Amino acid sequence: MPRRILRSGAAERTERSRQRRSSPSGGRRRAHRAALPGAALAALALTLGGCTDEGSGEEPEAPSAAPEEASADPALAAACTEFWGDPDYAGPLSREVLDRAGSAPEVGPSDPGFYGMTGDDVEDLFADAPEGARAAATELADWFRTQPERGAESDREAFADAFEGVAAGCQDVSVAALWAAGGGEAGAKPAALVCADVFDTPGTLTHFANSNVLTSNMFKLVGLSPREVPSGSTDDLRATAELLDAQIAAVDDDAVRTALEQVRAPFVDALDGDTWSDGLQDPLDQLATACAEQGYHAPAPAEEGGDAVVGAPAPEDAPARADASHPADGSPAHLAALPAPSNGATA
Repeated sequence: MPRRILRSGAAERTERSRQRRSSPSGGRRRAHRAALPGAALAALALTLGGCTDEGSGEEPEAPSAAPEEASADPALAAACTEFWGDPDYAGPLSREVLDRAGSAPEVGPSDPGFYGMTGDDVEDLFADAPEGARAAATELADWFRTQPERGAESDREAFADAFEGVAAGCQDVSVAALWAAGGGEAGAKPAALVCADVFDTPGTLTHFANSNVLTSNMFKLVGLSPREVPSGSTDDLRATAELLDAQIAAVDDDAVRTALEQVRAPFVDALDGDTWSDGLQDPLDQLATACAEQGYHAPAPAEEGGDAVVGAPAPEDAPARADASHPADGSPAHLAALPAPSNGATA
């Protein structure tokens, strides 16, 4: 039976990037950036809750976002918001950057110019940002211009350093950047960001070191449907359980935390010697429901022959599936009414 493959958003963006080779890059991002500063600052102020009060010398009457809003450079806030996706975390450039870097070792030598355009996007986005953030973005952009053509020899550590450099430059105005830079406190990570990390962030910087999202990588181990856990997968099982442990400890929502514990369960069971997995369908249904309550609408995973495609929330104007009560593709009924996935990776 032919394998069912959903078109990923990464693939769609790839096609769009190829189509715009002959046109000047960056116009879309410049236009979007010009409209962002006020809204971005307001959203960030609400999210960060005015966590800085240094220099005021006075006892505030109540927590306020004003000091953070006043101190943030509008161009920095705008660029960081678009790169990291605060506060909705749907389709940010950082996720595309991870996807491209994850595929570079295999695909890079065949079309280095395409990867160079990703560098152009990054550099253009930060063109008006302060010098420090702009320099960090340039370093990341240069990686895409020089390393993908080396294929398997591309310097992954240099990519990680450059990516974290952009995170460090944005951590004062972006919650996602703060966590990417290694900051954040236990129990304080926004549930929507946790959901995005689980459902739709490529595993380029995880132990998987590929462009597949976490759920897709997990299906190879414990399945979406019931299956026997592959032998010799102890290291991957343990590393995956540790990734989920970190998200469980970090998330700020009890329902998402509880659902993540159910997602983690088959990995813990396998490490304890029970190598039959009931699959992740039910745990992911629970997680998707909890994520939706926090404003993040998770994609419906699809599996055939052990493979899967997972993606981020699709654009709002995408058509919904016809019948939510009887989804033709076997996806969970509560997810079937959502638009088709727009971003992801094949397992």
